[in-house]
Amino acid sequence: MRIGVFMRHRYAVRCVSAAAMASAFVLTLSGCGSEPESSSESTAAPVITDSSFAPQVDDEPRDDLTNERVVEWDDVEVVSETSIRVKFWVGSDRCYGTRAVVEETDATIAIAAIEGLLPNAPEVCTEEARGASLVAETKSPIGDREIIPLLDPQGLK
Repeated sequence: MRIGVFMRHRYAVRCVSAAAMASAFVLTLSGCGSEPESSSESTAAPVITDSSFAPQVDDEPRDDLTNERVVEWDDVEVVSETSIRVKFWVGSDRCYGTRAVVEETDATIAIAAIEGLLPNAPEVCTEEARGASLVAETKSPIGDREIIPLLDPQGLK
């Protein structure tokens, strides 16, 4: 399996960004010892609830999502001859579900991680981020094909 230089660079940038966000969050929590101001509006950054990025269970792909969008994946892992685990950040599992779209050629396997609203999602969703993973299936054996991001899949709902 080969992951293009493009993804290694994006992954490194994403790791630095995640580390910077985590540092800013810790500094915000430590404060200066004064009482927090009360306000009905929150301007806080999204809370990362799983910094280990090692989900215990892969998400179950959904086909009933709405307001879908492509989510940039951070890592892939070949699970079997025709299975690839894709790891990425998404919103709370109370509000958002996931699915993968796979397009194959003789030289590449392009995968898009899709996030969308669940049909029973609350009217208001908090800005939480969680590490998620999905197992995407290929039609043909993976072999030495390059695994790349699919940035513009067909059929988003």
